[in-house]
Amino acid sequence: MIEFPKIIKGDGFDLVKVEPTFDTAKYLFELVDAQRDFLAKWLEWVDKSNRPEDMYPHMIKSSETTNGNYYIVLDNKIIGVISFVEFSEKHKFAEIGYWLSKDYNGRGIMTSAVKMLEKFAFEVLGMNRVVIKADFENKKSRAIPERCGYKEEGVLRQTRILRGVLRDIVVYSKLKSEWEK
Repeated sequence: MIEFPKIIKGDGFDLVKVEPTFDTAKYLFELVDAQRDFLAKWLEWVDKSNRPEDMYPHMIKSSETTNGNYYIVLDNKIIGVISFVEFSEKHKFAEIGYWLSKDYNGRGIMTSAVKMLEKFAFEVLGMNRVVIKADFENKKSRAIPERCGYKEEGVLRQTRILRGVLRDIVVYSKLKSEWEK
């Protein structure tokens, strides 16, 4: 079993692994609820999070399936989440997913967080490939892997349904050999 660190120190913020609690679920719910329209445009789970109690099972499931949920913490405040949404030791591959509070967009925080988590994936976890997927129309989310040097592999056409609408998803990847250069 791979041991995930509790804190990955960043430049001005940290990635902190927080055990799921009802207090944390309440805090995350308040953060999500305050910007529901902004986040729900791209994240289907937001529609299912209508009370603090709805966040807790999602937090438990996420922490059990990947063991890599990190809260982006700035000034002792959670401002977003970055995690391994898919992870395979056998195939040496990890997929990073993320969201950031709208008040912190455009500051380079998520770009730095992706670089921190990819470094951990390649150096510590021994991954060979890191993937990021983003909605075709989500230009801000797509800009992050592009800034981080990921290669666009292609578009998975009409592969996700968000509020009844089929969505195209762009797949980006970076190989360890590319990261090492």
